[in-house]
Amino acid sequence: MKKDYLNYLISLETSGIKLGLERTEDLMEACGSPHKGLNCIQIVGTNGKGSTSAILSNILKSASYKVGLYTSPHLANINERIRINGKSISDNKIIEFIKCFKDDINSLKVSFFEAMTAMALWYFKNENVDIAVLETGLGGRLDSVTICNPQLLVITRISYDHQHILGDTIEKIAFEKAGAIKNNTPCVSYPQTKKVKKVLEKKVKSTNSSIKYIRKRNNQIGLNGEHQALNASLAIEAVKNLKNFIITEQSIQKGLQTISWPGRIQKINTKPNIFFDVAHNEESFLVLCEFIQKQNVNGKKVLMIGLQQNKDLGGAIFNIADSFDEIIVTETGIRNFFPAEKLNKLLNTKKTHIISNPYKAAKFIKNLGKEDCGVIAGSHYFGPVITNEFKISFDNI
Repeated sequence: MKKDYLNYLISLETSGIKLGLERTEDLMEACGSPHKGLNCIQIVGTNGKGSTSAILSNILKSASYKVGLYTSPHLANINERIRINGKSISDNKIIEFIKCFKDDINSLKVSFFEAMTAMALWYFKNENVDIAVLETGLGGRLDSVTICNPQLLVITRISYDHQHILGDTIEKIAFEKAGAIKNNTPCVSYPQTKKVKKVLEKKVKSTNSSIKYIRKRNNQIGLNGEHQALNASLAIEAVKNLKNFIITEQSIQKGLQTISWPGRIQKINTKPNIFFDVAHNEESFLVLCEFIQKQNVNGKKVLMIGLQQNKDLGGAIFNIADSFDEIIVTETGIRNFFPAEKLNKLLNTKKTHIISNPYKAAKFIKNLGKEDCGVIAGSHYFGPVITNEFKISFDNI
């Protein structure tokens, strides 16, 4: 019985991506408009949204606030998308939501993401969180999360991704992201390129809002990768711009040091050291390669990679070839995955060999020599593979 409800929710994914706010607005009304009056922060951008959201949430939690966190996509279970103080929503709460609003979901023909967004806002409102941190799913202008009226908008690095939906130029992509900026909304932003800043500042001016670009602080943080220092700086600046919240330096440091965020250069095994990273576009792979190149490894460095068809590695292809001694090309096994043969041709290096089954590929990585270093990267959809092979849960952080 429980599985029937959960499977029903998951089945909504087959409807694909549906941009626009009309369905979300109607579903919100059916749910009692939980977004109205919800104290929240919205995160928008390309890379770093999830990490920045998690860091921000953990700092607020360390300051003894009750914090809702909504992120996407999940790694192994849909429950991971909706958390309060790091704990995932229970199956029973998901079922309660479906029982109450299944008829509305069906009649409105909402997408999986729209239903999940409604559930998150309903759950946070019913649980009386002090504040909710909401990661935008795709773009910003037409994303379901943008139905909310945040007291602060946090903008991470804007770069190329989802060009088939958001547009084929950085200006078009920035325009969609900037669409999340509402009237009189203070914005805190990652350092952006001139082209992106021009688009953002035009939107800021037209909405009578404000924007502040952060500078990197030398933060000690419990996440791998030098890029996380910038994400941490963004989160720190965000909490300092919140109204009616008392955040001490002690809370900030505690939040940074105790942060745990799965799938972000996450160490999932020792002897051999194996890392899992959800890098799936050019910029995120460049960051991953930079990290791996700095690792002192006595054995060989081996990458297991699989992508979805709409992902573009760009110039990172050359960095991948330079950073690893061996590359295992596999498939995510999820709809619209990049066929291994095709991905192998794209990588265009003699270092590759194909293991199409991701579970077999992960087992190969796990059985590397103790002095080797393995990396599993390319997609959130490797989450179930990691859970199965390495017995790791992503439910609570």
